[in-house]
Amino acid sequence: MDATVLVAAMGFVSTLLGAWFAAYWQRRASREGQLLTAKLRAYGDCAAALYEYERATYNRAKARLAALPEEQRVELRQEAYRCNALARSALGQVAILSGSGSLRQELEAVRHSVGGLNDAIDPADLKRRHDGVAMALDQALGRAGSDLMQ
Repeated sequence: MDATVLVAAMGFVSTLLGAWFAAYWQRRASREGQLLTAKLRAYGDCAAALYEYERATYNRAKARLAALPEEQRVELRQEAYRCNALARSALGQVAILSGSGSLRQELEAVRHSVGGLNDAIDPADLKRRHDGVAMALDQALGRAGSDLMQ
């Protein structure tokens, strides 16, 4: 076999392999960028939904402790139910995108503790529970932020 043909074949194979590797890494980087963007959106939506759920549930519990009539509390209850549904949906998105099952469990525990605001027996207990939820939510969001950096 002629050396020129061998060198030409090696050059051709190298060109094909180079093009394949470049395309592979470009697709991989693009996919990772899209995944990061989706995670960022989902984590942000989840944080917003949990904060809204906490606000609505806090207002509902505060109205109950203030002994407002049932007719006035119905709207607050419905808002809390709606916010809970949005929070559950956002948690589902986090579960799909996150590689960490513990992050979803931590965020689910926050959602559950928000529901515990309804069990407050007086305004001081409500404040204590509210502070606990805020601290747990800050910790969970810190973990979500570190998950984005991995």
